[in-house]
Amino acid sequence: MRYVGSKDGGACYEELIPMTLKALVKMLVPPIVLGLYRRIRGPFYIWDGIYTSFQDVPSFGAGFNSDDYAIPRLNDTRRAIQIASNYRCVPTELVEEDALLPLVASLVRRNTEDVLRILDFGGGAGISFVHLKSGLVGDMELDYHVVELEWACRMGPQLFENDHGIHFHRSLPELMEPLDIVFMKGVLMSIEDYAGLLKRLCAYRARYFVFVNLAAGLFRTFASSQKNLPGVLPHWFFNFDEIVGIMTSQGYSLIFKGALLERYRQENLPAAYRLDGGRACTVLFELQTARGDRSKTSPS
Repeated sequence: MRYVGSKDGGACYEELIPMTLKALVKMLVPPIVLGLYRRIRGPFYIWDGIYTSFQDVPSFGAGFNSDDYAIPRLNDTRRAIQIASNYRCVPTELVEEDALLPLVASLVRRNTEDVLRILDFGGGAGISFVHLKSGLVGDMELDYHVVELEWACRMGPQLFENDHGIHFHRSLPELMEPLDIVFMKGVLMSIEDYAGLLKRLCAYRARYFVFVNLAAGLFRTFASSQKNLPGVLPHWFFNFDEIVGIMTSQGYSLIFKGALLERYRQENLPAAYRLDGGRACTVLFELQTARGDRSKTSPS
């Protein structure tokens, strides 16, 4: 990304899409040759190895901080904004796991006449905010907070420059009012101190926690190397009961659990360490109001 000037007091950036060797090969080599190569090479596995901790996983590369990761996410969000502004009847992009947050939010709004407040930890450039607005029927004021890396906090506001309902933060914000929902999609597995983060998020005393694409099962918690990124990074696979135990200790009850449609190939891992059916899960927790004080609005 390159700085190209300023607008209304803020910096503006131009996207520079790098031509990687992989992209160049895909552009020049005929599809039939690529298909033959892939058959010879064999299946690609996203994760490899079983490790006790993040520190044990051999890792390298910029990962989530790289332009190769950030630029496609920005483009996906830009495309979602365009589609959402032009759909005729039903938001056709609001499918599968992207529908859960709008569904929960629509039920929450029935019990409140106030602003709907959501914290999206690891929410990229705000694509779930786009899906949320597409799915909600009628007008309601939104106060949507995305906690993300520097690239999203820099570029995200430019995507939503005319929308005052979304805010980007590089760290957990102090909020003046209680949250309705904490939302995490496919991000907890990349946090080394996941238990500490969950406890800090629980300090907001949000009514609901929505986890989408959570890699959890009956196996013991272990780390593996994630290889579908720019580089290789550590990735947790959680014991499901451990996550439930952490949330329960903070005053939350598990009220829904399900699975994603996509199946991951994990034949390279021992059977005891694979996701059930190769699928990550989706879970919903509710605050036990008798034990929780929703007047607390920021993590300690």
